[in-house]
Amino acid sequence: MECKCLDTDMLIDFLRGKKEAVNYIEKNKGFSLKTTVINLFELYYGSFLRGKGKEEVDALKDALDILEFRYPEEAGKEFAELSKNGEIIDVRDLLIGVIARENGCTIVTGNAKHFSRINGLKVENYKEIR
Repeated sequence: MECKCLDTDMLIDFLRGKKEAVNYIEKNKGFSLKTTVINLFELYYGSFLRGKGKEEVDALKDALDILEFRYPEEAGKEFAELSKNGEIIDVRDLLIGVIARENGCTIVTGNAKHFSRINGLKVENYKEIR
């Protein structure tokens, strides 16, 4: 079963009931939907910062498979290559992308530009899918 790794922006839009994200989830229920521990961290950070939403993040954590960070060497190598080429990427996005790639997942995001820099990562922009 093909794996789809849902990025933080997509999950936030889903929690807010935004049509694009909700429709994407509905259309892709046949896939293995996952997220990473880094995305989960970002969601919890946002909920504690706002003082609300922790219960929704807890529910997502229970509903999705959570991919762990087990690839420090691969992430370090990818970050070094991007840095040498002058390509700036947020370290959290890099970690999310490497986790998705190493687990054979496509990253599902509205931020395709950032993730497309990661070598070998399949990227899907949920905002462009109709």
